[in-house]
Amino acid sequence: MPDYTFYRETYLGEDIPEDAFPRLIRRAGAELARMRDVYAVAPRPGMEPENADAMALCAIADAMYEFEQEDEARGLAGVTVGSVSETYVAPPELCATTLSLRAAHYRHEAGYYLQIGRWLPHA
Repeated sequence: MPDYTFYRETYLGEDIPEDAFPRLIRRAGAELARMRDVYAVAPRPGMEPENADAMALCAIADAMYEFEQEDEARGLAGVTVGSVSETYVAPPELCATTLSLRAAHYRHEAGYYLQIGRWLPHA
């Protein structure tokens, strides 16, 4: 599992704050494990397996962080009635289609470093 130093210095990540990184990289690891259960997964040609996995995990974690930011922004609401103003946060409801599209996006991002598919060409 890559650490925050790897994320910043090797992957060149800039978005995830250090305190959120451990949670997101664990979630990314679970997502990559799920992909491995469903698809054939191999490093892209020319990439070392360990480095390819670490880069893919960082890419997935970055995508997860971006989705979290979108969800938070979507949950903010402001209401003003006369001189009374109220702001509250409503948790976003994610439908099955949204979840499926996000999983596809995670595969896409990991795909820069890993070959992911039902069938992979033989090396």
